[in-house]
Amino acid sequence: MSNGAIVLTGATGVVGMEVLARLLERGEDDVVVLLRAADQEAADRRLADTLARLWDDPPRDARVRAVPGDVTADGLGLDAGTRRELCATADRIVHCAAAVGFDQPLNEALAINALGTQRVLELANDLERLRRVVHVSTAFVSGRFEGRFGEDDLSCGQAFRNTYEQSKHLAERLVAASGLPVVVARPSIVVGDGTSGWTPAFSALYLPLRAFARGLLDRVPADPRGIVDAVPLDYVAGAIVHLLGEPGIDGQTFHLVAGDRAARVSDVLRLAQQRFAQPEPVYAPLQRAAGTEALVPYFDVRTQFDDARARRLLEPAGLSAAPLDALFERLMDYAEATRWGRRPTTREAARRAAAGAAPLEVAA
Repeated sequence: MSNGAIVLTGATGVVGMEVLARLLERGEDDVVVLLRAADQEAADRRLADTLARLWDDPPRDARVRAVPGDVTADGLGLDAGTRRELCATADRIVHCAAAVGFDQPLNEALAINALGTQRVLELANDLERLRRVVHVSTAFVSGRFEGRFGEDDLSCGQAFRNTYEQSKHLAERLVAASGLPVVVARPSIVVGDGTSGWTPAFSALYLPLRAFARGLLDRVPADPRGIVDAVPLDYVAGAIVHLLGEPGIDGQTFHLVAGDRAARVSDVLRLAQQRFAQPEPVYAPLQRAAGTEALVPYFDVRTQFDDARARRLLEPAGLSAAPLDALFERLMDYAEATRWGRRPTTREAARRAAAGAAPLEVAA
């Protein structure tokens, strides 16, 4: 059976952008990118801008095209003709779109993360040849659960730190109730590419590290025993693409995490102290400090993620996540070379530099 098209949401985000790059590099499928845009011209412009962040000379490939839409709108904001076409020609969906802010109002988080997912599932249900939906969730649907959180675990009576976790948890419940051939991917904290350090955005773990590097955290609001489960972008995106085509896994959930190799807060700050020549950190009770407000809850994580199923499937395919201590210098080299994103470079340029083919070229 010939392949139909892949519908991709969230292609302008960190994970979705890398998934897009890998799908296009593989060259096996037509990719339809659903982008929030007022019209086709605006959608085409957003796609061109995204491709320009990936490649120095973006491919002019007829196998990728943009479609204006909106996960917060009825019917995903698709016009009737486009929806009919997708229902007839697409057979897989990768749903990466999400509102990832930790301090967003609950109604906004639900509109994108939960109701947006429901609308994607409705589209999937209408695809005439549906083969697979990969729903990109988060390991932090675990909320404040303490102990070992398995890949089959979801509702364990846990409280949530923020509306992001709460809304993503609800989205997974909608997925589970859909009866569709869905695979759930749960990444933990996603950092840059494990080989080049490249990332299109410096958020999450980068924010407190940058504050520490600048000497702004003389007292670190953290529990030194807290678990910092972080994984490189290339592992997460590579796993998602693999899950899209792996047979016999419908209805299963996969933790894309460091798991038993996760670092502790004390490990991360020791690496940062050595890298940035800062004094040994003084730990303080968790409180708002130095621009880390939304991240403070993740400085006392007591959840250990079990990823046995993911490792059994992915490691034989050559997909594994290096631990954070093995990645740290590479990630910080890229962060500092690009001035923490103020002078960005393309994914292609970062890879070329990592291979020793050319120095890293950053924007002026």
